[in-house]
Amino acid sequence: MRTSTITVRAVGPDDFEAVADLTARAYVDGGHLSADDGYVRKLRDVADRARRAELLVAVEGDRVLGSVTLARGEGDYANIARRGEMEFRMLAVAPEASGRGVGRALVQAVVDRARVEGHERIVLTSQASMTVAHGLYERFGFRRTPDRDWEPEPGLHLMAYVLDLG
Repeated sequence: MRTSTITVRAVGPDDFEAVADLTARAYVDGGHLSADDGYVRKLRDVADRARRAELLVAVEGDRVLGSVTLARGEGDYANIARRGEMEFRMLAVAPEASGRGVGRALVQAVVDRARVEGHERIVLTSQASMTVAHGLYERFGFRRTPDRDWEPEPGLHLMAYVLDLG
């Protein structure tokens, strides 16, 4: 997929370092995690994510501007996805690329992929602090689905969003 000069494609091993860096910066600089949070280590382990799930990157030329992780229902990297659903996780845009349509291009690529693969819906979870992302999801037609919210650890409440593709 192409949006202006931003192209979305599959991640390659040469992208791992850039994806690790931009994802950690998006979460830490965005105020969603502290730099010493254990989850930052998971965000930076792009090789593991690439083995267990599918990663897409948004690039401009040879520069990686954003990434997203895809998981299929009940798959290894899915948190809340059920059979027939695609879940996306760890959507991240480099702070310096914010406002340029990178997140929109990545979400559109997820929606397109889910439709091509015949998924019934797309699901995701998000922290309450990620209000900019919530607006993006809602513009795509995702709706808040509180009955699918979950807490991966005590005190960390993740809000569920669902997009029906039927």
